Amino acid sequence: RTPLQALDFPAGYKTVMGIAEIAPGASSGRHTHPGIETGYILGGEVVMSIDGQPDQTLKAGDSYQIAAGVPHDVKSTGAEPAKAIATYVVDASKPLASPAK
Repeated sequence: RTPLQALDFPAGYKTVMGIAEIAPGASSGRHTHPGIETGYILGGEVVMSIDGQPDQTLKAGDSYQIAAGVPHDVKSTGAEPAKAIATYVVDASKPLASPAK
């Protein structure tokens, strides 16, 4: 992840915008965030696995959202790296991401 902006808002939360890149065939690893994540796929293709939902194939131009604390993983499936811009609104007292069991 490459953070682009971060601000302390709303009270007790941090809003972070960043670019995530995943090499072809690689995955982000199963993890959670202490708040919501919304994003937009800029390039490449991914399979997004979110607990409790069927896997989704996303490509450039698709958007997504992930609820707070829900384990998920993203795997780049295309020939080029996958790239997304993501915004997180997370509990400011916790790390942005934590490995999920």
